Amino acid sequence: MRLSHLEGTEWSHLAPYVDTLLIPIYQIRIPGKQPDLGEARRVRELADRVERELAGRLLLLPAIPYGQPTDKRLRCYVESVVEELGRTGFHHLFLLVPESHSISLEPSEQDQWKLLTVPSEGGGIDSEDLAEELCQEIIIRWEQNSQE
Repeated sequence: MRLSHLEGTEWSHLAPYVDTLLIPIYQIRIPGKQPDLGEARRVRELADRVERELAGRLLLLPAIPYGQPTDKRLRCYVESVVEELGRTGFHHLFLLVPESHSISLEPSEQDQWKLLTVPSEGGGIDSEDLAEELCQEIIIRWEQNSQE
């Protein structure tokens, strides 16, 4: 389910079953007033597919788009968002990011999120197969936490 589509009364019935948040993160490039939205579309498409596959337990949050911040600024902003979300009672938080920025967001042991990376379009994996792989990563994390 998507946060942007929820009504207040609907959420109260669903909340007990949802323990996972997914946040898409992507760069917006507009060189010479010509938007380059390929990366944004790919991340959004994969987030949509994962949300549909894991509906009922996963809540898709609005994306974090960014322009040309330094890696340090992006990480600082993401950490502030995650810190706030960490107080909400969800057990799992996944960031869906392009592979090109995964290094700057790679979680450390104290970070509260798990990183899911999206290879560039030339990566040779179609969206359906990649979405399935991403879903499996989330499911593995769920299973690991249920055993702890």
